[in-house]
Amino acid sequence: MHYDIKIIGEDEDNGLIEFDRLSVLTKSIKDIATKALMLKLRGFSEIRPDKHLKKALALRLQRIDGSEQDGTSLTIDCSYFANTIKGLQFDLFKPKEEVLQMTPMALVIGAFQHALSTENEETDFDKPLLKSLTNFKNNFISNNQIFYLANRGTVPEVKLIKDDFHKISLLEDSIPEPRKVIVNGQLDEMKVSKGKLGLQTEQGFVNVFANNDILIQGIIDFMGKEVTISGMAHYKPNGQLSFVEIREYGKPNATDKFFSKKPKATTARQQVLLQTKQSKKANPLVDILGKWPGNEDDEEFTELLKRVK
Repeated sequence: MHYDIKIIGEDEDNGLIEFDRLSVLTKSIKDIATKALMLKLRGFSEIRPDKHLKKALALRLQRIDGSEQDGTSLTIDCSYFANTIKGLQFDLFKPKEEVLQMTPMALVIGAFQHALSTENEETDFDKPLLKSLTNFKNNFISNNQIFYLANRGTVPEVKLIKDDFHKISLLEDSIPEPRKVIVNGQLDEMKVSKGKLGLQTEQGFVNVFANNDILIQGIIDFMGKEVTISGMAHYKPNGQLSFVEIREYGKPNATDKFFSKKPKATTARQQVLLQTKQSKKANPLVDILGKWPGNEDDEEFTELLKRVK
């Protein structure tokens, strides 16, 4: 499958690309493709792919053209995952059919489209992937520059200007930082499509995730049984819990339920950042300036934020 990367609007040398810049561009594209694939296959983007997945992520530069009038165009070739990963074994987890119909460049284009969408609060992002999208800004050498990523009509192209990365950065900042947690419950569901396990706690259902084969093979022995897990809680762009990354696990003891809680992390700062990103007002917080912080509890502050939309 062929894809095009087009760069226009250079202040000087339009239609040319220096070798060092080409290296930065190829590295950032590959980094986004890798993280987007690992997020879809294993539920967390910052996992190193094995040698088989590295081959599936191959991006081949077929052609570079340039002129002062038309800018620089790069033609990229890559394969459908259906042709490169369908026969691979992913422990207990299988890739979704949706992923098999995609390519590395399609993942890159899709990641940018979702990050720049006005309806991305429930989109399956994590901080490492958003950080890679934000870092793509390093490819811009002037404010007038425009990047187009497309595959000639079959996937809608994405247009990137330098100002777009402020919005992506806000989305990244709106996700709470991971934090250490303890959760206790019954391991009673396996979510094959996401590469995650399900833990039924007293406060509700929690996705838990094992990032290596040893953890996966060990914890499934607790399937249908009660287990205590300590690890890192990761969050969605809307501040809700995404999953708990397992660090340790074991049989519960008498105090585990007391210390175990379903992790919450939508702090006042995170809500302000998310509200700023979502609001259509030039200054969405103008209505509460001078009124906050006050004596509001969390529920009252949430209602206050809703009224400034």
